[in-house]
Amino acid sequence: MDEEHNNDISPFWRLAETVNVVQAALLIAGIEPQGTAEYVEKWDPEKRPRNYVAARDAIVSAILKQSLDGSIAYEELNSHDRGGIPDYDYNSIDHLASSVSVPSIISWLAKRGFQTSAFGQPKTELPGFRDPSHPRYSFKLAAVVEAWEQYDPESKEGGTVKQRLMKWLRLNASRFQLTDDEGKPSENVIEELAKVANWATTGGAPRVNPSQPEPD
Repeated sequence: MDEEHNNDISPFWRLAETVNVVQAALLIAGIEPQGTAEYVEKWDPEKRPRNYVAARDAIVSAILKQSLDGSIAYEELNSHDRGGIPDYDYNSIDHLASSVSVPSIISWLAKRGFQTSAFGQPKTELPGFRDPSHPRYSFKLAAVVEAWEQYDPESKEGGTVKQRLMKWLRLNASRFQLTDDEGKPSENVIEELAKVANWATTGGAPRVNPSQPEPD
């Protein structure tokens, strides 16, 4: 059954704000819901797609425990004897009528380290100084911090800390607007930024792969 139902999933599902539990379970299982969601609950258990029931039941459990933002609907019983007032079988869930929030699903999956491309990836909130849309965003500040973070103390690359920082800044100059009018890395700016990021500023001569501080 896996190959039969393993269709390409439409990227338009990522536009949805809410889906029903059947659709959500199929998407998590890697199956395009269109053409399947309407019928899968009527199939014999052994004929349902692999991982579908596990995903469906996990979603229902999370909604009931309020780990997911959604609502559970129950199968409606014959209401003729109650004057048309609906009655429900609270032991039988109507998965097609139950719904779940897509943003909540994305966050829920991410917290569990579950990777799926069906819903896309959760949005990562950037600290203000990293966010280009922030009114006080500074390319130079972002460049200094990332240069410092990208430094690998285990690397066999030669040169002092400052030299290696400058190399990284040159390679990423266009990203952080560290170029001159001709589009070439601005050496004066790069050197000043490397000084800011350089933590090894005292004592001794410059070293290759230094473990001791070096002059600025």
